[in-house]
Amino acid sequence: MDDNELDITSLIEKYEHMRVLGRKIYFDADEFAMLAEYYNAEGDNEEAEELINEGLKMHPGSPELMLMKAKMLVYSEKYQDALDYMERISDEGEVDLALLKIESLLHRGNQTAADQLINTTLKQELPIDDLYFFITELGYIFNDVDLFDRAISFLEESMKINDSNSDVIVDLAYAYEMKGDLDKAIEYNNRLLDIDPYSYDGWVNIGKLYSMNEQHDKAIDAFDFALTINDEDVAILKMKALSLYLNDNVEGAIALFEECLEKSPGDEAVYDSLLEAYGSMEQYDKMMELIDKREKILGSEGALAKRAFVYINKDEYDRARELFSQIPESEKETFDYFMLEGELAFHEEDFVGAEAAYMKAALASEGNEDVLDRLANISVAQGKFEQAAGYLEELLEIAPDFPTVKSRLAFIRFEIGSKEPFDQIMEQFSDQELKDLLNLITGNDNNDFSDYTRERMLTRLNEARENRVLFKNIKY
Repeated sequence: MDDNELDITSLIEKYEHMRVLGRKIYFDADEFAMLAEYYNAEGDNEEAEELINEGLKMHPGSPELMLMKAKMLVYSEKYQDALDYMERISDEGEVDLALLKIESLLHRGNQTAADQLINTTLKQELPIDDLYFFITELGYIFNDVDLFDRAISFLEESMKINDSNSDVIVDLAYAYEMKGDLDKAIEYNNRLLDIDPYSYDGWVNIGKLYSMNEQHDKAIDAFDFALTINDEDVAILKMKALSLYLNDNVEGAIALFEECLEKSPGDEAVYDSLLEAYGSMEQYDKMMELIDKREKILGSEGALAKRAFVYINKDEYDRARELFSQIPESEKETFDYFMLEGELAFHEEDFVGAEAAYMKAALASEGNEDVLDRLANISVAQGKFEQAAGYLEELLEIAPDFPTVKSRLAFIRFEIGSKEPFDQIMEQFSDQELKDLLNLITGNDNNDFSDYTRERMLTRLNEARENRVLFKNIKY
């Protein structure tokens, strides 16, 4: 034990002894600060705050204790109180004080004043250690207020001074993930694993990123590494199962979801995932058995709707409607109920009723891909092409790989005939997708258009669109 540890240990013993005896506590300002830092590190923030306040009563002008008071106000998210209090602290260019002011200003929405203070501080001749601390902390602060571009700029400057700080690498990976740059997020997570190859969190995080980036093979490998470190984490088993499912290994996913269910029989999310997997394999008996099992463990709520959906998948609409009619009042304001109502109405070609049901489902689950898909279909069935295009554009934005969404939007834009929106969706097509679309529109399945440049294909598609507009104008 070094001298500093001996000092703080004896100081704590003295403080605890005086407190038990109920004696008045007197310490120097730096001793109050040491004690407050100790209790704060132990998670006892109330004790730390009491020590700071008591210390300030005895040493009201102590810059160290005043700074700690400001930190406590910021930690408590009392940003305006912190800014007001820091006006009383003499500013001698200390980076700690500047950082507290910047954090408070950003949380108060005053980015201009925060930027001015950043620039003023950076113009000082800061020692390299202070400069490193300042720009690193700025990166963390900007991440906290969701200004990810600014966070990245400071954290990458920090990496130029020290490229082995794990906390900086974690925050950089997070910032890039939030920006949607998954490749860079993966790059920094890999750097973290270079530093600590046995990091459980590192393997889990990179597995999630690979999955989000649709690199499912690599996601599965990453989750396997995580599971070698902790093979009892059901959450990681579920993520691996999902990656297997998205990688078209449905049988492997089912086996793993079933293992998850054995380990965590009360996990409703596992039932839903396994039910979807069984459905994709058309294992309807398995679906019914699973619903029965779920009902025994989690109760009957939602079970009738789930069974009705199975019958819809089997095209047994009469049986589905019979179960639909039995759903109790308490379950008639749920997402599943509205979706079931919409499916049944659509089957009966009651498009108005189906649209109303799906709109209620959209309110119950905002941005739901399946709801947007069905609303687009209903709109097309009613001849509301502009409305259908709006739903498909929203779907394309949130789920660009949703099956057939681009081609359907292209056909609707083709039918509407407006050039600019049609060109915009065409820009999102690959060369092969353009060739496939040309085959569909021209009705010539045998032409692979291999000798066509992209520009020529776009020209042909626009000619077809213009001809369609001309035909409709002549017809009507």
